[in-house]
Amino acid sequence: MSKKINFQFLISYFGLIPYVLAFLDKYYFFILKDEDLLNFITYYSLIIIVFIGSINWNLKVDPPTHIVIYGFLPSLFAVIIIILSLLNINIILIYILITLLLLTQLFFDYIILFANESNKKVFYFLRLPLTIIIIIFLFFISL
Repeated sequence: MSKKINFQFLISYFGLIPYVLAFLDKYYFFILKDEDLLNFITYYSLIIIVFIGSINWNLKVDPPTHIVIYGFLPSLFAVIIIILSLLNINIILIYILITLLLLTQLFFDYIILFANESNKKVFYFLRLPLTIIIIIFLFFISL
C-alpha cells in the first residue's frame, strides 16, 4: 500500500531551497556579495513570515477579531523590519528581530491555532521543524 504525498508539506519544505542556496553561496560558491545575500535572505524571511500570518486570516464570513488582528500583525512587523533595513540598521539586529518574530509567531500559532486541535501533525511535522531550520540557517548565514 502506498502513502499519498502531502503536496502542501512538500511545497512547504521546498521553501527552504533559497536558504540552502544562500548558505552554499556564503560558504562555498562566493557568487553574491555578502550584503546582497543578507538582504535577499532578510526579505525572503519576511515573505515567509507574512505568508504564515496570512494563512491565519481564516476568511470566514465573520471571523473572531483576534484572528484577524493576529493574521495582520506579521505584515505590520515585516514593514517595520523593512524600514529598519532601509535605514541601514545593523543586519545582525535585523536577523535577531526576524528570529524573535519567527519564534513568537510559532508560540502564538500553537496557543491560538493548535492547542485545542486533536491532530497536531501540521504543527509538529511542518511548522515547528521549518521554523527551527530557518532560524538555524539565519544564524549561519548572518555570521
